Amino acid sequence: MKATLFSLFALSVAARPLPSPGEKPTDVRNIIMMVSDGFGPASETFARAYVQQSDRFPMNYMSFLDELLIGSSRTRSSDSFVTDSAAGAVAFASARKTYNNGIGVDDNVKPIGTNMEGAHRLGYKTGLVVKSFITDATPAAFAAHVATRQMMDLIAEQMGGLTDLGQNVDLMFGGGRCQFIRNSTKGSCRTDDKDVWGEMGKKGWTLMSTNDEFKALTASPKLPLMGLFGLDDVPYTIDYKISDVPTLPQMAKKAIDILAEASKDSEQGFFMMIEGSRIDHAGHENDAGAHFREIVEYWETIKLVSDYIDEHPDTVMVSTSDHETGGLGLGRNNQYWVYPLVYANQTMSQQVSCANLFKLPMKNRCQYVTEVMFPIHFGLSNVTRAKVSSVLKATNQDNCLLAISEALAIDANIMWTTFGHTGVDVNIYAKGKHTEELAGNHENTDIGMWLSKMLGVDLKKATERVKDINVFQYPYIKDSSTYVFTPSLDYYHK
Repeated sequence: MKATLFSLFALSVAARPLPSPGEKPTDVRNIIMMVSDGFGPASETFARAYVQQSDRFPMNYMSFLDELLIGSSRTRSSDSFVTDSAAGAVAFASARKTYNNGIGVDDNVKPIGTNMEGAHRLGYKTGLVVKSFITDATPAAFAAHVATRQMMDLIAEQMGGLTDLGQNVDLMFGGGRCQFIRNSTKGSCRTDDKDVWGEMGKKGWTLMSTNDEFKALTASPKLPLMGLFGLDDVPYTIDYKISDVPTLPQMAKKAIDILAEASKDSEQGFFMMIEGSRIDHAGHENDAGAHFREIVEYWETIKLVSDYIDEHPDTVMVSTSDHETGGLGLGRNNQYWVYPLVYANQTMSQQVSCANLFKLPMKNRCQYVTEVMFPIHFGLSNVTRAKVSSVLKATNQDNCLLAISEALAIDANIMWTTFGHTGVDVNIYAKGKHTEELAGNHENTDIGMWLSKMLGVDLKKATERVKDINVFQYPYIKDSSTYVFTPSLDYYHK
């Protein structure tokens, strides 16, 4: 009976007609959507507590983000109480609930228009700034249409303007260059030999892959522009020192400057999405030290956007999360204290430290764990034999991450409940005119509809324009005429 009621509820949510967003305000020109992927209320509390204690701020200290708190958002998808990033982002991009893993499609696997596509057609300059693969779920949901998020080859082609979808994004900064280079090239992660990077260059894209190229960018480069600063994700903030890449605030600032300059003489302004992608990744890895540093970097990005709005009051910003990741708990085992400064001397992400461990022969691993990993990477001295043993017993990356996470979490008296997502509500932060409309508790689709209103986008028309787009990619299907897609049974990717 419960399953039946749940299914009926999911169908009722999916079947609701798309409401009219209302008339576009005349006093709004630029819209910035910010997504703090995997960032829940407990994570904000933990990051604030760390900074407050580390810098000896007063008890009533508030982060830049705290000052903009306006409401909360429910996060469920159409087929699950616990959403993934694909369905979570579709709610913002298209104001629709869809199934976990779906990108730019409805529950019937039919393409649906996005706010970014509609805005671009209206004349807005558009941009995506992320630290993940640019083809990952959140950015893809604004500019692509595929049956499942794993179809990244097709996503890359769509985002690059190489399909009948056309070009809808003027600027993209992030990672994931491996998805754009032919599979015969070292470092490629494509399943075919298509040179998407080269084809985009031939179609007029300005392409870059290094920090030196990024630093040389002026405010008026030739658009469209794509800068992918890693074959995979842009590194964690904590690992910047071993990587030569632009930071999230640097990418966001440059993107705002470029899009503002490109749209200064047009009737419309710009619309962009900025994602703190790796807050989520650190949550999946239960790496609190990397997690809160990603949050602090996101605060810095929020601050620069806030400053821009102060100088340009025709700009509005909303920031929220697609879901919470990790199930972070502050306090454990009935002990009423939390000590976030355990992570003060962490110098490397658990991901990189554990990866380095498995590059070593077995005979050298004990020395690495006792003399490098714990004391240097994680700032722990006098580590117990049990903690060392738990790391040395790890036979793969996940086991190593768990061992390190638990070793630190015990000392900090925090607890992670999962390596995945949870179904809790997340906070909404906003600044600018008309953001009072987001006060209180909302469905995540309400945020997507608010964006439509600010932009003046008609999502029904946007959907009509993309209704015949191909959303399937080999090798996921070989014969689309006989293929039956079952979203709920599709492979889940965190």
